[in-house]
Amino acid sequence: MKILVLYSLVAIVIATPLAAQQHAHPVTIGIQVGTDIGGAVPVPFKYLPEAYNPYLNLNLSLGATAGLTLDPSWSVHAEVIYKTVSLNADARVKNQKFQDKDAIQYFTGSAYMQQRFTLLEVPVNATYHLCNDRDRFSCGFYYARVIEAMFHVKPRKGFIGFQPDIVDAPVAPDMEVMRFDDSLDSWDAGVIAGYDHKLFPHVLLGLRFSWGFKDIFKRGNRYFDYRMTHARGSVILAYNLFHFP
Repeated sequence: MKILVLYSLVAIVIATPLAAQQHAHPVTIGIQVGTDIGGAVPVPFKYLPEAYNPYLNLNLSLGATAGLTLDPSWSVHAEVIYKTVSLNADARVKNQKFQDKDAIQYFTGSAYMQQRFTLLEVPVNATYHLCNDRDRFSCGFYYARVIEAMFHVKPRKGFIGFQPDIVDAPVAPDMEVMRFDDSLDSWDAGVIAGYDHKLFPHVLLGLRFSWGFKDIFKRGNRYFDYRMTHARGSVILAYNLFHFP
């Protein structure tokens, strides 16, 4: 994995000066650190539990960035970011549908959820620079390779029924954690938007918001009657190392 990240960073460093020479546009290359807040959420939102208490886990992200200036107002940027997004939550649900290989069940009660995704993310953005030369807005797309993923649900109190609002069995205190790791997909893609402010000549503070297009589970899974997609905000601090020409 470390070799893959290294190759990706080297590719950005090599490719962008070549682009500058071919198109005669200034290019910047930099590094960035940051953290992400968020995780996978149900879509449509009506399936989000009314009683939902998330516990955020902040993890350091590392990346490289390259930008190609097209004119004083516009530029394009590509990034390679290694990150881990993690979220734990307590939730109380009613008639939560769960379908395994044998039967359909409905759970009503409280549960504890854990999710964690380690990603290699590649955003590509078009960026608009304001005339003050200190602020800029960007939007674009991202592709992410899921390196490692974990999604666990632990029922705590409540009951299970084979039909909604029917009690067939109470949740046992020693009920096993439901593990969905093997059903999680290996990639993600979506849209991303952001805002950057230049703190110093070579230092940028940025905010990002990204939203995934696809379900975190593999195609054909039948666990839930809704999709779960990635939604997260990011805070980054970037430093421009080089400027060509």
